[in-house]
Amino acid sequence: MDEIASVSKKDLGIADYVSFAALLSVSCIIGIYYAYRDRRNTTTSNYYFGDRKINAIAVGLSIAVTFRSSVTVIASPAESYITGTAVLWSDFAIVIIAFITMIYFIPAFRRMQLNTIFEFLELRFSLVLAKIAACMYTFGTIFYMGSVVYLPAVSLNAVTSIPLEWSIILTGGICTLYTTLGGMKAVIWNDVFQSIIMIAGMFAVTIQGLITIGGVDKMMDALERGGRYTAMKFEYGIISRVSPAAILVGNFVMAMDVLCFSQTIIQRYLSCKSTRQAQFSLLVYLLPTLLITLATFVNGFIMYTYYEGCDPVLSGKLQKIDQGIPYLAMELFENIPGMAGLFISAIFSASLSTVSSSLNSLSVVLLEDFFVKRWPNMTESIKLLTGKISVVVIGTLVIINAFVISIVRSNALELVYGFTGLIYGPLAGIFILGFFFPWTNKYGAVIGVFSGYVMLSFIFLGNHIWNENPYSENVPLRTIDSCPTNIVTSELFLNTTTSMPNMLSTNTEVEHSVLLDILNINFNFLMFLGCSVAIVMGLLFSFLTGHTPGSKANPIYFIPLVDNKHLPVKVRKFFRFGVSELLPVEKKISSKTDSVEDVNYLNKM
Repeated sequence: MDEIASVSKKDLGIADYVSFAALLSVSCIIGIYYAYRDRRNTTTSNYYFGDRKINAIAVGLSIAVTFRSSVTVIASPAESYITGTAVLWSDFAIVIIAFITMIYFIPAFRRMQLNTIFEFLELRFSLVLAKIAACMYTFGTIFYMGSVVYLPAVSLNAVTSIPLEWSIILTGGICTLYTTLGGMKAVIWNDVFQSIIMIAGMFAVTIQGLITIGGVDKMMDALERGGRYTAMKFEYGIISRVSPAAILVGNFVMAMDVLCFSQTIIQRYLSCKSTRQAQFSLLVYLLPTLLITLATFVNGFIMYTYYEGCDPVLSGKLQKIDQGIPYLAMELFENIPGMAGLFISAIFSASLSTVSSSLNSLSVVLLEDFFVKRWPNMTESIKLLTGKISVVVIGTLVIINAFVISIVRSNALELVYGFTGLIYGPLAGIFILGFFFPWTNKYGAVIGVFSGYVMLSFIFLGNHIWNENPYSENVPLRTIDSCPTNIVTSELFLNTTTSMPNMLSTNTEVEHSVLLDILNINFNFLMFLGCSVAIVMGLLFSFLTGHTPGSKANPIYFIPLVDNKHLPVKVRKFFRFGVSELLPVEKKISSKTDSVEDVNYLNKM
């Protein structure tokens, strides 16, 4: 823990610990309640899908907080602190993808009624590809969950008296407990409760922060002085650390991967009573998602205003800017009992919601794509027991992974963005190939996904091997010009190899090369690059190895880009690429577990 020894820690009061303990207690109680309530319903449909009857509003709130993790709560304010208003473009991507998902993907997944998204790859391409994709998803999800548990633990340990070890064990242990006991219902209703805590905690910082700095006008003036009006800086290229285009494109692909191709979210669509209810859940999802995202960015702007001219990292208060928002909250609420505990609860709520959802989804992937494939005659009770044991094992691995990350002491946030982009970008590409391009065959899909992995692996590993000095052009300045002289300690100067700079970034020219330009591509573009390479290479090798004619494609697994009944028949036929129409009888067969409302809805498509 030497790394964080120099950080000034804040003490928590009794009220803070009480509010934090209440969060953990209620989470456990919800899991115990659903375990008792469903003690006689021992089906995997109930455990993983809530018997497909869960309220759409609850599902929407659950989707909103599932991928608004502690990484978001801690890292997003730090990102807006560094790069300025360019981060606001991410909200546009979220809204666009939500409507695309409602129109294209929810009806398709409800029509197919598969237990896991990887079953689609098996039916559309091959079992081998499905296994590869499921293994990569498993590996990436366990790493992601470990990072989600570790990041808030290390940040809070740096600025409060909460031990790192206990933070990791409590987060991982409680998630594992209530997910194992109550299944999907416990996960979703805990998400509902935790979404309220997240919004309350983050907006508490927003309101108190604005009061402390003197209002919105003061914040806007500080952003202008600091050169942080970057939202319209579209002249900044893809290798710039600050790039509105990269944020817009990158978040578009990331939101698409989350809402369209994530096992965790697909389970929620299938947990609703009908297709219309699932679509309504995404409308519900938008409001809390935009509120949470906006609050995290504004908190970063408030943090910049609060520390203007005396950067907390350069002045020696903090080791990393990722510790900034927890430290700011401790300072803002120093004399307000319980409020610091509310914000800490918001951070842990973000972790709990993400990890519990991922535990549940990864468990069903292991069960359906591995165990049931190996032992197809398993009874429902054995399948349920296997699923619960899987949750416990995965939860244990997540805790171990979080401790491993803490030992490695690497830049965990950079690893999260780089590694998740590497894993999920190419996967999104092959799902797009499977749904929208009927010519893609299994050989093209395999080559496509591996091409994406090779390219992103090169960039990801190269960044840690050859890119010792990342480009800093266009990054707004961070100074210590206004710090009291006693703040910048002599100890901090002694720990640097050169004299203490008064800024973290400059606009001076740096030496460029083709290799360094590739390695310095804005991290928001990585998932887009992996997805694009998978699509292009997948199509190319499909045609080289004998593509599948559209007339032979199964219409159940095809989504036409344009298919409005009011358009001319020739237009609709062109966009079907030779794939036959999905007949009403096929729709009813493929919707065998859907409601009557779903069957009627599908017949109108």
